[in-house]
Amino acid sequence: MRCFLALLPDAASRQALQRNHEALEHAAVGAVRSVRWVEPAALHLTLRFLGASGTAQIDYFKHMLPALAPALPAIPARRYGVWPNRSRPRLLVLELDAGTGLSHLAHECETQARKAGFEPEPRDFRAHVTLARLRPGCGFGILPNPPTAIGFEAIALMQSTLAQPVATYAALAREALATRHS
Repeated sequence: MRCFLALLPDAASRQALQRNHEALEHAAVGAVRSVRWVEPAALHLTLRFLGASGTAQIDYFKHMLPALAPALPAIPARRYGVWPNRSRPRLLVLELDAGTGLSHLAHECETQARKAGFEPEPRDFRAHVTLARLRPGCGFGILPNPPTAIGFEAIALMQSTLAQPVATYAALAREALATRHS
């Protein structure tokens, strides 16, 4: 199975992203078919892509999820971005400020992935939520202001199934994030 560890946005954050969806659609230049939007229920922040995962590795992460579920404040949003860049658009993302708590969680996920037998992740962690996949030639005008912050309710071990026209995601296990105390 093709797996990854992800944070799942809370209902209020999914609704805030959905409210901005129309403004983002208006910013798209070119054919509407050039943009494949991620369904609201599938929105997530990938903490660590694992790739092909065996049964023992999946069981390890199912067992480890409670230890990877800290209390996290809402994560400040930086901006909407087109990745890798506007001349070669592939993704429309909401970039987030990783901050200390989120960076620490991503580092802990990397540590656990190595303990489970995965190769080290060669790329730096970039906190983001993918909103759409873009086809060549898709462009964007001025992007709207993003929500102020995104809250997350759970961490999950996800399975990704690559299929046309879109990939599908299913939670193999999920753990609610710890409650923050004031």
